Amino acid sequence: MLAVNPDTAMHCIVIVPNRSLSVTGWWLFYASIAAATLTPGIWFTLNGFWPVLAYAILEMLLLGLCLHLCWRQGRYGEVITVSSSQVFVDKGDGHHLEHREFSRYWAQLVVHEPCARLHPWRLYIRSHGEECEVGRCLTGAERATLEQRLAQLIGPLGKTGFN
Repeated sequence: MLAVNPDTAMHCIVIVPNRSLSVTGWWLFYASIAAATLTPGIWFTLNGFWPVLAYAILEMLLLGLCLHLCWRQGRYGEVITVSSSQVFVDKGDGHHLEHREFSRYWAQLVVHEPCARLHPWRLYIRSHGEECEVGRCLTGAERATLEQRLAQLIGPLGKTGFN
């Protein structure tokens, strides 16, 4: 998802992945799957087939781990701020924050073509030998929109290139 603040002095672009479920939704999903899996497991255990419950519990632990990793990945976000002289990129997932600053005069947008056919192309802001990937959670069309918007905001000072 892409949101742009139309402030004239400073432009701010907020990028977050699509989050379809809230925390309550995640817990309800997990509880419904756990109930559907553990209920037959308990029945089989009471009838003498005890390994079924052990495997059901292992499955629920693995599902819980996968859901936790997906939720953590969904908290990722980027904020790109373009002022009259600087470009700021702030990335984070709530625990790890990264702040990068680039001079707007020297900043360039660089597109890296994918090395494999099914991988997406990547968009970077580069200045003085350092580069920072932006829009990694966006789809290709959203990334192209971001590239056009950043090219407008950075202006004729920076340039768009392919590497």
